[in-house]
Amino acid sequence: MQRTISLTFPKYAELCETIHEYNTIVNDHLSACFALRTLSKNTLHHSLYKLIREKHPRFPSALIQCARDNAVEMLKGNRKNMKTQKLLDSSIRFDLRTAKVFLESGELQLTTVEGRKKYALNIPPYFQKYFSWKVKAVTVGVQKKCLTVKIIVEGTRTVPCSYQEVLGIDLGMKEFAVLSDGHVISSKEIHRVKRKYAHLRKELQAKGTRSAKRKLRSLAGRERRFMLHFNHSLAKKIATLPYGTFALEDLKGIRKQRRGKAFNRRRSNWAYFQFRRLLTYKAQERGKNILLVSPSYTSQTCSRCLSIHKQNRNGSIFQCKQCGFLCHADLNASVNISQRGYDILLGQAAVNQPHISDDESRGCTSPEIMKILEV
Repeated sequence: MQRTISLTFPKYAELCETIHEYNTIVNDHLSACFALRTLSKNTLHHSLYKLIREKHPRFPSALIQCARDNAVEMLKGNRKNMKTQKLLDSSIRFDLRTAKVFLESGELQLTTVEGRKKYALNIPPYFQKYFSWKVKAVTVGVQKKCLTVKIIVEGTRTVPCSYQEVLGIDLGMKEFAVLSDGHVISSKEIHRVKRKYAHLRKELQAKGTRSAKRKLRSLAGRERRFMLHFNHSLAKKIATLPYGTFALEDLKGIRKQRRGKAFNRRRSNWAYFQFRRLLTYKAQERGKNILLVSPSYTSQTCSRCLSIHKQNRNGSIFQCKQCGFLCHADLNASVNISQRGYDILLGQAAVNQPHISDDESRGCTSPEIMKILEV
């Protein structure tokens, strides 16, 4: 598994110049990809290499190849979007030919427009556990007051934990997360903070004065940092629960659906992928697994008799039309997600056959679930 060591640097002139020229060369390759209608690295190399060497005589040849590869990967990731461009201050990537890192001695060597340069690293004690890991790449980017350096290291996975249980996690916008063990993480505070900053941005942008613009700049990033802190704290708490596997819905492509301006805005601010990414690496550090299951019919399937019906769910209340089982809708979905996680671990296909007793078919709820339903 891979981890990232994030550090900061002063704004060295040669590094800033290298970053700007690198990103300019990336944009040249992007334009050539559209002009030549190709994503072949070999074709781009023969078409542009000599021209770039003449245009940027001090720029290292190894970094030209890194820039070419970066351009091709960007287009593949953006599905050949014609508007794909890279900002001049965007982070650039150094491979093992253009960067050398000595973590224990705290030294970094980078290839720049002024040749090979050495820089001292101030690594916090927290990252010392990665000193024995293998360095895979280095990225450097320009911020307002400093340079950001990220060292990607790769090491062996920790010993798997002894827990075998699977915890299902249903992510949503009304309730941020509902766990199959009954825990509910509300989104009230998230919505309050987002409404607050949306109102502030609207008022300040409408005012348009110099002081309003200064206030907007000071507010930049606060909402993002709040959401990152929330996801970090929640992911850490969930990762420490006594479960060996965490099952989540694979929500890739969910933002492509259009359901109205207000709903689409709320969904675009939904940081589910960030939470999943944080939970993944925190679980891996403890030897636990993350499983992605299909989200199809998790909200319409009865977790007790496995019957599927569209009318089973009515808002936040789930009541099975076949067996009468009553439950909180998101809790029922999280139990289904947990079961699908078990099916993947056991290598079994999901079976949609009812297996219930007469007592279970009457459909009563526990006091804990009644509290959730507030009935």
